[in-house]
Amino acid sequence: MENAYKIAAVILVMAMLTATAASCKGGDGQPSGDQATELTIPVSLNSETSDETAPSEPLPSVPSPTPIPADADYVRMLSDVTVDMMNCDYWIATGVANGIDMDEILMDADQIAAFNEANVTTFERGDGTGMFSLRDIDGTVSGDDMRFLLEANRGQIPENPSDYYLNGSPTTASYWQALAALDNLDSVGDEVPVRYAYTVKSATLRLFPTEDRVFEGSDDQYFDYLLFSECMPYRPAVILLESTDGNYYYAVFDSYAAWVRKDVIAFCHDRDEWVARQNMEQYLTVTEREIRLGNDPYSPATSNLVLPMGTKMELVPVSEAPSFIGQRSTYGDYVVKVPTRGSDGYIADEYVLIPFSDDVTVGVIPLTPANVVRQAFKLLGDRYGWGGDLQANDCTGISREIYSTFGVQLPRTRQSLVTGVHKVSLTDMNEAERLDAIGQLAPGSLVAMSGHMTIYIGNVNGRPYVISSVGGLSEPAPGSTDRITMNSVVLSSMYVRLRSQKTWLESMSTAVEFRPE
Repeated sequence: MENAYKIAAVILVMAMLTATAASCKGGDGQPSGDQATELTIPVSLNSETSDETAPSEPLPSVPSPTPIPADADYVRMLSDVTVDMMNCDYWIATGVANGIDMDEILMDADQIAAFNEANVTTFERGDGTGMFSLRDIDGTVSGDDMRFLLEANRGQIPENPSDYYLNGSPTTASYWQALAALDNLDSVGDEVPVRYAYTVKSATLRLFPTEDRVFEGSDDQYFDYLLFSECMPYRPAVILLESTDGNYYYAVFDSYAAWVRKDVIAFCHDRDEWVARQNMEQYLTVTEREIRLGNDPYSPATSNLVLPMGTKMELVPVSEAPSFIGQRSTYGDYVVKVPTRGSDGYIADEYVLIPFSDDVTVGVIPLTPANVVRQAFKLLGDRYGWGGDLQANDCTGISREIYSTFGVQLPRTRQSLVTGVHKVSLTDMNEAERLDAIGQLAPGSLVAMSGHMTIYIGNVNGRPYVISSVGGLSEPAPGSTDRITMNSVVLSSMYVRLRSQKTWLESMSTAVEFRPE
């Protein structure tokens, strides 16, 4: 744990250029975040990355549970969660019963566009000197900026390599030196020419150009120290550098920069093409937890690709779509056009069929409390995925995926710092005030504490409930000190506890409600 906070402190001094994501572990003492290059301003350790605050007040009474049907024999739940609560319709009806318009449009398309514009991530140095944002990179970046990025990564090499494990054995100083040598730092000149590209599949983004998985415990398989974040398919990127072994690119994404495998990247011919591809007139959005493209013998580049929630694909009207694709009729399917990596490294567009029966939507879903709750419940019980690892996601990752189905572009980390929407500081409130403030939120709002982000779904008898991707917690009953290693997306009340025995409720610092301020 000491090492985790030491890492967090270094990251913050560097203006989040190796930013820690919200840990989503509910104060479980694991590394507290995504170590990707990200964010615009130095932030205190109290913002979604550190630990607990003052002692708890007594719990309110727990509502009498509803009769438990037979399926409770097969699904384990926390002590103040009942079977009927495991259905999104219960929470939509609860919101209506509490006087909330669950179908209210919280932000329309123009308001969402304004929010996205106001919250574009700008990369900065530790002294606040601006470097660039993804959309503003044009032609080159300075060699000084490139060196700063690579040196920031090198700064994350552990002081005590033997505290970290590769394939169950301690790492060595020479191992880390070899990784650093792959970053091609010596080749960086006064200006770095850039290339514009798109991702063609999901992958993980790395601290160094390697697929090695390094952990702080010999038996840990969840918290890979070398992992920055997830790489979503069909997203714009700017390529700054190639690794010395020629297998990786150093890429800038919307809110982080990291190393990514070459086979994930396909190049545009120029910046105009790159910009045009970001302005699709019609697109299809994945609204399920994930969908999988079929096994297509005529399209090896797209076969069996997993597309997570929030993935967007260019939608082709029937009037322009081919009648047959890969010897299949296009009846009963959406036709989308997706980028693949051609043999020359440039984008080769391919047509793909998406079954009409898949959980997808044309454009985006209307941003309403009911719809946010529905989307959150589609992830319930999913695996925890640190930084998007294991084809899953962590606490800020799932909120990013959920809100992307509405067209809202959340930053990868520090989501409680977004501007232009209604926010409530909970820090100086007592428990009664917190309950009142949270109870007035629209379901689907984000509620953050140091080290964790949750999605508020509603209130039962004055008791607030959330969905979150969490590493560990303790049951809500006072005196229940045993830690439960969750590593899952879980429905819980805010009276579950941190290791310190403080409740999540008394630890919450900020609420973000997605309606214009």
